Amino acid sequence: MIRIGGIVLSLFVIVFVVDQEAFAFSNNYQEEFLDLQKYTGNRIMVFNDTKIDYCITENNENPFFNHIAANSIKTWHDRIVDVTNNPSVWDMSLHIYPKNESICDGYINFVDTPNPTVFQISGVAGFSHPLTSVANVTIYTDDYQSTLEKLADNDENFWKEMTLEKFQKIIKNENHDQLDYDKITRIILHEIGHSLSLNHPITSDGNLHKASGIMGYDMDYDKIDDSEVMQIIKAYPNGFSKVSSPHSIKLNEPTNKNSVNLGETASLTIEIPHNKGKLPPTGIELYIFPEGTFSQKTDFAPIKILKVDGVNHLVNDGEYLQDIHVSMTHWDTFTKVLSLQFKVVKEFKNADMIIVAHSMGGFEKQWFLNDVLSVEKALFSDLLLDLETTEYTYHLMSENPNRLMEKESAFKTKQKELYHEALSECLSEKNMKKCQDEIKLEDFEQKEESVPIWMPIMLLMN
Repeated sequence: MIRIGGIVLSLFVIVFVVDQEAFAFSNNYQEEFLDLQKYTGNRIMVFNDTKIDYCITENNENPFFNHIAANSIKTWHDRIVDVTNNPSVWDMSLHIYPKNESICDGYINFVDTPNPTVFQISGVAGFSHPLTSVANVTIYTDDYQSTLEKLADNDENFWKEMTLEKFQKIIKNENHDQLDYDKITRIILHEIGHSLSLNHPITSDGNLHKASGIMGYDMDYDKIDDSEVMQIIKAYPNGFSKVSSPHSIKLNEPTNKNSVNLGETASLTIEIPHNKGKLPPTGIELYIFPEGTFSQKTDFAPIKILKVDGVNHLVNDGEYLQDIHVSMTHWDTFTKVLSLQFKVVKEFKNADMIIVAHSMGGFEKQWFLNDVLSVEKALFSDLLLDLETTEYTYHLMSENPNRLMEKESAFKTKQKELYHEALSECLSEKNMKKCQDEIKLEDFEQKEESVPIWMPIMLLMN
């Protein structure tokens, strides 16, 4: 929230994405939700050529706003060129009232006040729509919050007698002043950042007003940070000249080869088919052979991803992929989708995969995928390889007055921790079935004196 003249003004909307091409989300499975595009506030844009064409098709507020929009686009272009030292692959342009809107990859339009009630109450002044096929940015130019403040100053019963109908009439019908040019510039830069793939920054206390960068809410901070440009390079490792599409494998359809870029944080979904009348898979094993495999022995896979019987386990030699995140989500009642995100740190040409789906009753179905993934060096791979990967932080329990409950929880946590460690050691040499036969959770039941009371209860991505 931004406070101007004693009243709170929220200038931006926190935008989140459900990108059906990248991952799926169901309210019934929120605990398995994984945002595979951590830095994507909008969606990676789909271009009709090798540059981004923004368009203005609505502006009845102030012709000078068109000029501000053009300067804001140039500001973004110049900062990206400055950080990458490459002026040839970041072309951006603005078209004002184009005759043919098919050229438009994104819109920057200006209206006086928002129509949605939630926007009015929040004081929204800019919005980058996450669910449109193009980057649809709207700037609300009227300072309607200051109007509310002035009316309240002159009437001590103003807020006591306020109704929703009266509030909406003030927003839409009063004669408001416009936000000044500096604020309009700051808002446009922020919303363009969303359209280029940026989300809001993560802060230790959740206060975006203290965050640096154009994607924070500090209206006095009008600089685009290098770190923000680097996140755009993560989304566009070859610049705007060559944009890759999301990677997906459907096991019931012919599989084409997916190509990702060296240094890229890539996303991949694997859709597990199901037959009508049968229960969906209850677990999935994925074995990745980056250099290909001459046999179908899963024991020797450099990368093993297992989500079976409540066990979430990952074995990764780190030579080819790093920073692997996994989630099993649902696209409908029955279909299961294994969603992956990983950073590619070594080139390879012909990766094979073995996928094993488990169902109730102990039944298994296996797929062998030949030559389904390759890695190519991108224009900015060297920059991306130097970029730090995602960090994780354990949040520990505070002191719990119910010591018995705390101890019982700690016992179970320590038991699972030791079980997973033993399972990990086994999986480095054998497959899941062999390890499950040899290692049992009950073998690691803990005695009271061996368990610390303090324990991790949450794993958050920073």
